[in-house]
Amino acid sequence: MTDYSEARPVSDAVQSYAKRAMAVQSEFSEKLIEANQHWFEQIQIESNEAWELFRRFNSTASVAEKITALQDWAKGVTARGANDATYAIETARSLGTIELNLLARKTSSVDEATQKAA
Repeated sequence: MTDYSEARPVSDAVQSYAKRAMAVQSEFSEKLIEANQHWFEQIQIESNEAWELFRRFNSTASVAEKITALQDWAKGVTARGANDATYAIETARSLGTIELNLLARKTSSVDEATQKAA
């Protein structure tokens, strides 16, 4: 007769790891969805700003007003670019942390089951 008592801790460890993997994958996916929504919003903002620049630039014959429009647009692009860089860094850090949680979260039952299986 086969003794299944030794296989039980390994089975529990695999199930525990699978649950953690699913939780991490879910959290990772939610963060990616959030990031996608952010970047789609940024695309919309940049598009609107470009159209506004185009409208302002072509609605005046004054060179001074055209230069002012370009300067205003450039200031906005610079500020949004800095914010985008910060957001990208923070998102990458968050995704890295989420991914590391898969490897870092070791419960005592998983450790014990692994040791018993060895």
